[in-house]
Formats: sequence, C-alpha cells, structure tokens
Amino acid sequence: MKKPVLVATFAGAVGALLLGFAAPASTQEAKPEAKPEAPAKAVLKAAKLDAAIELKAELNDTWQKAAPVTLTARKGKTSDVEVELRAAHDGTHLYLYARWADATQSLTKKAWLWGDNGWEKAKGDEDRISIAFNISAPAFDEKGCGGICHKEGMATAKEGELVDAWHWKAARGGLFGLVDDQHFAFSEDDGREDDDGDGASKKNETADGKAPARRWKDDADKNGPFNESTTLEIAADFKPEKGYTLPSNILKTPSGSRADVTCAAVHKDGVWTVVFKRKLDTGNNDDARLEAGKSVTFAVAVFDDCGEGDGKQHTKTMPATLKLE
Repeated sequence: MKKPVLVATFAGAVGALLLGFAAPASTQEAKPEAKPEAPAKAVLKAAKLDAAIELKAELNDTWQKAAPVTLTARKGKTSDVEVELRAAHDGTHLYLYARWADATQSLTKKAWLWGDNGWEKAKGDEDRISIAFNISAPAFDEKGCGGICHKEGMATAKEGELVDAWHWKAARGGLFGLVDDQHFAFSEDDGREDDDGDGASKKNETADGKAPARRWKDDADKNGPFNESTTLEIAADFKPEKGYTLPSNILKTPSGSRADVTCAAVHKDGVWTVVFKRKLDTGNNDDARLEAGKSVTFAVAVFDDCGEGDGKQHTKTMPATLKLE
C-alpha cells in the first residue's frame, strides 16, 4: 500500500518542477510601461475689466488685483529665469503683464562703431521675450516650445498647424511700443515666419552692408527712437570721433497683421517689465483667437543679450494655460 503514495509523491514533485520551469516564461513577458502623466499646467487667469486700461509698464492698481503666476524659464539645468505673469481683458483686448530679472539692459544689437579702420560692428546684442500661443499644434499643447523645436529651428509637425508668437525686441522698437507679431508654421527647417504686413525695423546699412546709411540729427534726442524723422543720410565726408556709435536698425511703423501687438516696456532696478496689448480676435488666421470663457496653451522664452541661434542661447518655460474669465 505504500507504492501508490510514492508514485503520487514523485508525480507531484515532477509537476512542481515543470511549473517551476514554466514560471519564468510568464514573468519575462513584456509589460507595457505606464506613460508618465504630464505635469499639470499652471493656469494664468485673465479677469474681465470694466473698461480699457492705460498701457503702462508698472505694477499699478489694475495689476495689483490680478493674480500672478510665475513660470520658470530654463536652459538645460541652469540659467533659470523666473517670469512673473499677470493677465486681464476688457472684452475687446487682452493685456498681458510680464516681469523678469535681468541685471543688464542690453540694447546694442551689434551697433555700428567707428574705430581705427572705419566702421565695424560693436559687440553685444539685445534682450528679448517671446510669448507663444497655440492655434492648432498638438505637440505645442503637450510640450510648449519644446514640442515644435527641431534641429534646424522651430516648426510645427504638419501642414496647417500654427502657433502664434508675440516677439518683443528691446533694441528694435520694444522700448517704443513696438512688438513683432510672428508665428510658427510647418517647415523642414525653420518655420518661424512673419505675419502678413510690414515689420517695425529695417537694417541701417548701405547697399553693400559695410557701413551705416543714416546717423542721428545733431539736435535729436538720442534716448528716443532712431527713425526717419530723427536721422539723416550720412554724407561721404562724415568722419566721427573714435568710439562713435549708431544703431544697426532704423525703426518704422509696422502694418498689417504684423502690427497687431503693442506694448509698454521699462528696465528699472535690474528688472524688465513689459505689458502687451492685443485684440482678442484680430480676424487674422496667423493669430490665436482669444475668447472669454475659453482657454489657450501658451509658453514663454527669454533671451538675455543674444540674437538668432540654435535655441541653446535662450531659456524657455513649460506650457501653461491662459484662461479668460
């Protein structure tokens, strides 16, 4: 009567052994990794105002009442820039307040410099800030500027996808109420394009690009705009003193969709303050349409004394949400 017990015991042992070999196969099955949830977007609320407000680059009563949101603009793991934002609208226009620390006011933009060998370009560039609003690019909704950043520049992924961009440039009209309204579109390389119309500046250079074309009038306020009315053509015999400088761009009145955004700006105590103004709906397809009760994804890029580059020269934020109340 003991044999059956031994047989059963042996069979059970063999079964357990087989199960032991089978077990690793099930544990080795590839399990899909859970996709990490995207961090919650910061929400900037634009309260409804009873009336239009005066465009001033200051923390006045209107902005004191607006709830601030601070976004961190990063370049890799260093060079963080904290950008304080506030928003409001009057039913017709959006007002956007931006404030960030910058110890130096950079306005050179490779100005013309008279040296020992005649005209040359001075070192230094300009401070800038760009605020981009999504129109129809899913990747921008998810990653902000990083979602449309490519090897050759910035561009959306597909034909028809657009991102609106308000580009404030300190040396090219930013201190005199001028903002360049641009957008990002589909491209194999760089998709940053100007909106329809004329820009706020043109190069101050001769036809061969080797010298400036215009200089300040003798009685001009050199803290004011360098434009057609404050300058005159440089005569062939004009020989300034060594160290004499001239802006590399002539300011002019923008037009069309490129002129949709205006501003007020000031640099004081190591801080830039810029207040933007634009119609909620400009009627232009290259502009984001804003509407009370609705939200739009936006992101911010800050440029400290730098010009065009490969995207590594500036800091940028993660995407956030602008909600018009």
